[in-house]
Amino acid sequence: MKHEYLLPFSGLEDGNHSFEFTIGQDFMELFPDTDAFFAPRVRVELEMVKSDRLMDMKFRFEGTAMSLCDRCLQEVEFPVSTTEKVVAKISAEATEVQEEDEFWVVPEKDSSLDLAPYFYEVLVLSRPMQLFCPENEKGESACDPRMLAFYQPRQQEDVAPEGDSRWAALAGLRDKMEE
Repeated sequence: MKHEYLLPFSGLEDGNHSFEFTIGQDFMELFPDTDAFFAPRVRVELEMVKSDRLMDMKFRFEGTAMSLCDRCLQEVEFPVSTTEKVVAKISAEATEVQEEDEFWVVPEKDSSLDLAPYFYEVLVLSRPMQLFCPENEKGESACDPRMLAFYQPRQQEDVAPEGDSRWAALAGLRDKMEE
């Protein structure tokens, strides 16, 4: 797949290399079925030290993305700010890229790395576990009040209606079981 999130590494000389990527709305076209986030505006700086069979990569992600409030479903911006390290080993035995946390094995026949899935994973993991609308200047939730109304506790009717013989029969059965 041809896109701007490919890292061409074959032909690069050994040593230090710097790359910069911009994750924007065009990035979302690569992942049309996502609902974890949208409208990303993230800059990725990559510092890579390449040697004969290894690529030591340090990624810095800075920016924002949008998601839905977990309480009222309004759009909420969240920060993306993280540094990640990955070591990639070029291997003659590998037939496809294998990712294991911060260690990747890349087939020798490949000439570039597709970083889009990795960037997607970092963005998904940057979203807070619980994301709510920010509080206003009074310290109150800025969530949609119509949606918050659904969260108001409702009074439960624990008392059986008067004159309903079914409840009396059930209460009688409960009393017999307790004896």
